[in-house]
Amino acid sequence: MITPITAKTAEIQNVKVRTSPASAIKHYLLPFMVFFAVALVSGLFYYLVPRSWNWLASQTALWIHLITGIISFFYLVPYVLSHHKEKKEAFINLIFVWRAFRRRENENDWSYQQRIFGHILNWVMSLLGLSGLILLIPSILWMSGMVFMAGYPAYKIANAAHLGLALISLAFIGFHVIRRPKRVKRQ
Repeated sequence: MITPITAKTAEIQNVKVRTSPASAIKHYLLPFMVFFAVALVSGLFYYLVPRSWNWLASQTALWIHLITGIISFFYLVPYVLSHHKEKKEAFINLIFVWRAFRRRENENDWSYQQRIFGHILNWVMSLLGLSGLILLIPSILWMSGMVFMAGYPAYKIANAAHLGLALISLAFIGFHVIRRPKRVKRQ
C-alpha cells in the first residue's frame, strides 16, 4: 500500500545526489591546496638545498614531495570536473583546449579572462603531473629490476621543466583564484 510517507521516500530515492560547490571546495579544493603547498615546499627544499648538507633530510623531502604530489593530483581531478560542471563548461574543452579560447555570446571580459586562466591552469597542472611522472619513470623501473637512464641532460631538462611548470602553476593559481571582478563605483 502506498502511503504519503512511502511516496515521499520513493521521491527522495529518485533524486540524484549532486555535489554542491561548497562541498566540492571543502572535499577537493582545500585538501588539494594543502597537499600542493607541501609538495611545492618540499620540492623546492629538495631542489635548492644541497644534498651534501643533509642527505637524510634531502631524501625525506623527496619522499614527501612524491607522496604529496601524487595525492594532490588525485584531489585536483575531481575538483576540476565538478568545477567545470558547476560553471556549465563543456567537458570537451578539457581535452581540446583551443575550443575554450572562443568567447561565448554575451560574455564579459572578466568572465572570459577567468575562464581562460582556469583552462591554462588545467593544462599547466596536467603538464606538471606529466613532467613529474617522466622524472619518476627511471625510479620505478629501477625498483622493478630494470636500469634505464635517459642521460644527465635529459634529466636536467625534465627537472627544469618540472620546476618551471610548478612556478607557472603557482602564478596561474594566483591569477585564477585571487582575481575579483572590478566593482563599479556608485555615484
